Amino acid sequence: MRKLHVISIQKAYLDIVVNQLVEIFGDEFELSAITLQELTMDVIAEQDIVILSKEILKGITRPFIPESCPIIIAKREVNIAATKDLYKLLNGQQILVINDTIEHAVETAISLKSIYFEHDYIAYDPMNLMPSNINWIVTPGEMELVPREFENVIDIAPRTLDFKTVLETAKFMKFEMEQVLLMNRFHKSQLALAEKWNDENELQYRKVLVQQTDKRLKVEDRQEKYNSLSVETMSSIIGKIEEHGFLEESLAILAVYKEAKGNFESFGRAKVKLKLHDAGIKFSDQQLRLRLEKMQEIGLVNARQGRGGTKLSDKGEAFLKQHNEVASNEF
Repeated sequence: MRKLHVISIQKAYLDIVVNQLVEIFGDEFELSAITLQELTMDVIAEQDIVILSKEILKGITRPFIPESCPIIIAKREVNIAATKDLYKLLNGQQILVINDTIEHAVETAISLKSIYFEHDYIAYDPMNLMPSNINWIVTPGEMELVPREFENVIDIAPRTLDFKTVLETAKFMKFEMEQVLLMNRFHKSQLALAEKWNDENELQYRKVLVQQTDKRLKVEDRQEKYNSLSVETMSSIIGKIEEHGFLEESLAILAVYKEAKGNFESFGRAKVKLKLHDAGIKFSDQQLRLRLEKMQEIGLVNARQGRGGTKLSDKGEAFLKQHNEVASNEF
């Protein structure tokens, strides 16, 4: 049986490609994933097929690949299944695209323009100043490169193999299937990768919030119930909230979690977003994450792993109650 080898510099991208190929072709042929560092002379046999993640790898890998082996240069494409938040934007947005290199940022911007042509895109060059007239930042899985001060951020997950690369792979591997059916599997692979990316991000997000909670609990009295907050504490909380957004939006978030607490329920972020939307407040996943992270730091909400999820803290409940009482007394 001919073997298909995928060679990449980065293991993260290698995993993406391999997972996508498995989703498309299943176990129809043997698949080998190799980083450049792992490549040796005895890995690739005559007549095997090789996919290189970049064309620049062609020269350095040539001594390891027999002349009889076809070489496919992988092309990347935006994962359309991970662009739901981008789809919801109003037309005419100024969007800055941030990727690991300026070359990849340009490629991503071109791909996005071909799909969501209603917007204008700027590929970010780290050698230049950050543009001042942008509405949103979009990144394909490179959140660590985005300054934390920006809340209008959409993570569209890492790019995947494009359909032409899949077609070329099927041709060399003699995988016979109607093109329309192969395209359906391609779309399925993008959906699977998008879901996997979201699950991993959710897990990481939970870990961060739990770490922040544990750190905060070490320096505060665990028995304190925050029956009453001082004027100074209320002012401090309001100031910290307003550094990262509108106070009324954060109050609305706390009110949603107060409702959940009163009904002995646990709301996931999707349900929180829906309830906020019903109240006329729209958040992207990233905006809500950042806002909850700030509330976690202040101590207004608590996060726990597993089914517990994010819940309103005693301090958050006291703050919401006192603020509402003050607001009602002013009328």
